[in-house]
Amino acid sequence: MTERAKLPGKVATLLRAPANVALHGSPGSGKSFISDKVVGLLTTDPTTSVIRVDLSTTMSGAAVFEEVRRQLEPDTAAASYESSNVHVEWRGIRAGLMGFQGHVVLVLDQFDRVLRFGDGQEFLLLLRELVHRPESICCTALVGSRRSLQAIEAGVRGISTLASVFYTEFLGSARLEDLSALGPGAKGLSIRKRHECLEWSGGHPALAKYWLSTRPDRQPDPASELERIRTVLRVLDHLADVDLVDAAAQTVLGPVIDEFLFERQELQLLGVLPSSASDQPVEETLAGQGTFRDALRMRTRSMNPWGVLGAAEVQLRGIVDIVMRDAYGQVWADEMAKRHSGIRRLKDEATEKLERDERSFGRSSPWLSYTYPGDLWTIVQAEWAVFEPVFNTRDKAYWRTIIVGLAQYRAPLAHGRPEVLSEEQRTQCRIFAEKIIERLRAFQADTR
Repeated sequence: MTERAKLPGKVATLLRAPANVALHGSPGSGKSFISDKVVGLLTTDPTTSVIRVDLSTTMSGAAVFEEVRRQLEPDTAAASYESSNVHVEWRGIRAGLMGFQGHVVLVLDQFDRVLRFGDGQEFLLLLRELVHRPESICCTALVGSRRSLQAIEAGVRGISTLASVFYTEFLGSARLEDLSALGPGAKGLSIRKRHECLEWSGGHPALAKYWLSTRPDRQPDPASELERIRTVLRVLDHLADVDLVDAAAQTVLGPVIDEFLFERQELQLLGVLPSSASDQPVEETLAGQGTFRDALRMRTRSMNPWGVLGAAEVQLRGIVDIVMRDAYGQVWADEMAKRHSGIRRLKDEATEKLERDERSFGRSSPWLSYTYPGDLWTIVQAEWAVFEPVFNTRDKAYWRTIIVGLAQYRAPLAHGRPEVLSEEQRTQCRIFAEKIIERLRAFQADTR
């Protein structure tokens, strides 16, 4: 049985312990499905009462508490929505819980909705008061949300206290054993076809369910590819909401410059990366999915997903373009290509990459965006007299060491092999990048 298959039982056990649980996952990861399973397990115990509220159907914290009170005391008419007050409703719930015989579990779906509540701050504080001492008041909560509780609270209150009383569980990618629970289409499916389903879907539960229902392997349909793209873009939007796009870009596409210990684990738990504690193949996660990688690459094209190395590259390209335009005009690249064989070669190579992007994605960046630090040094050294005012704090040999050194370390990083560099080499790479950024910023400040 996979961790995902065990999750409903684990969550139900924690809620009965008693303890609170926060269930997080990207769009379509199956939060509501898991919550249904948990509710089914809890209701087998006659001493446990489950109160479920979908926050996407409510407009305020007061409305959430009002619905909880209605279900807790169905014979008592709660105040109307127009006159309800979050503190009044909370006091009514607390009084009802104090006299309640048994254990109450609040299941709060779509908890991200709190970010739109006008009384969100009071609601979060009062909810914590209800569930943070389950031994005194027999009430625990299962919260389902895309964002973490820390992120939700930070968006509402600026500080996080509710999250400290919850255990966190993540919904990652589906595995072979999980497919049977996603629909009848998995019945009688061979192991090879199950792997094909996971590879097509990247292990994303919603896409795996779609594949099992429509079988695009037998009946190809443009709509299936559109559905895959739509889901991938929703996942990327979610990663942006939780500040994981940069980490995903580095770990999935490379080069890896920053240390992402916590973020890498979150990406594994969300099903973007394969788990390091299992034999999960990368092809059956989003990281191994071509559609996801292409979308991530396009999403981060104009961003800086590679830390200080990316910043150094981008700024160096910008200075090269500005200086050469000032010296030789708009068509400087064509003029230099005629005079320098090295510049002609790198421009031809960059143009090939540009044209490949045009064919694949229907758009591209300027040709200089397809060059690397080594290419940029070829231009700088060929026109050193023009660039000397930029790098006037040191001689040509010094800057050759810096820029060529950066180019040397970029290669293994860009191809996803950070492990081949020692800690000292990574540190040196960072120093080189910071030296370039420092000099270019100083030059730009002097020329303003």
